[in-house]
Amino acid sequence: MMTPILLGLAGLVLLVLLVILAYATWVAHKLTMVERVSVGGHPSMLGLSWEDVTFPSRGDEVQLSGWYLPATADDRCVILLQGTGHHRNSPQIRALRLGKDLVDRGFSVLLFDFRARGESEGQRSSEGDREQWDVFGAIDYVTGRGIPMERIGLLGFSLGAGVALLVAAQEPRIPAVVSDGGFLDYMIDLQNWYVGPFHLPSWFAIFVAFTGRVFFKADFSRVRPAQVVEEVDQPIFFIHGEDDQVISADETIELHAISDNPEDRIWIVPNTEHVNVYRRMPDTYVSQVSQFFQRHIV
Repeated sequence: MMTPILLGLAGLVLLVLLVILAYATWVAHKLTMVERVSVGGHPSMLGLSWEDVTFPSRGDEVQLSGWYLPATADDRCVILLQGTGHHRNSPQIRALRLGKDLVDRGFSVLLFDFRARGESEGQRSSEGDREQWDVFGAIDYVTGRGIPMERIGLLGFSLGAGVALLVAAQEPRIPAVVSDGGFLDYMIDLQNWYVGPFHLPSWFAIFVAFTGRVFFKADFSRVRPAQVVEEVDQPIFFIHGEDDQVISADETIELHAISDNPEDRIWIVPNTEHVNVYRRMPDTYVSQVSQFFQRHIV
């Protein structure tokens, strides 16, 4: 029979666990409930040929919306992948302007909204987990237009950069990837954002991953580019702003070291913040990125 002291201790332990679980659930909710922002703007504003397109995510048939910007030849394509909370026309990276610059250099471009963003279906983000399905759906759409997978490049920003690496590890026919403002491991960033500042133990992130998976169908433990980048045989162009306060440039430097592919490139840009390289130096950025894709998408 338990004594009152033991009962009290058991109750205290249970209370602590419930508080931890409640906070972990709140964190997972905040991560997956992305505010939907209106797309705004339009390709016609830049004088582009364009098509409104929809296609299903490969894994669960969530309908995704986007713009397809055909180049004159329309025989190779770059798919742009946005970061957390951003849509196809993200003003943070001037996505539509970047799309035009790539079209001018001979690449068709697919700009689309990940699930639960912009005009795509879905109620919640999964922070890179099911977004991998979305990218495969985008690839299916482009190949359905007659462009072979071997002529499709991925250009990802922030979360989209991590997703691009995860997809490339699963699909070796993708010939080249550009990772701009990428990260090592979502679980590490989770600790940096929600665990460390509150002096919580490192294992708290495991509770967040658990509640995300159980309650919100988002498995953050599957969003770990550092664990797969060594398996990516395709060349990767790593780009990062040296003054990035969201994701340290050290993470991209480490990804590049892990990849250890002689065909890779790395460009750390001084005096530049998170995914802000194109905004700061658009001509240089487009020149570097287009040359990389032209070399490897043949």
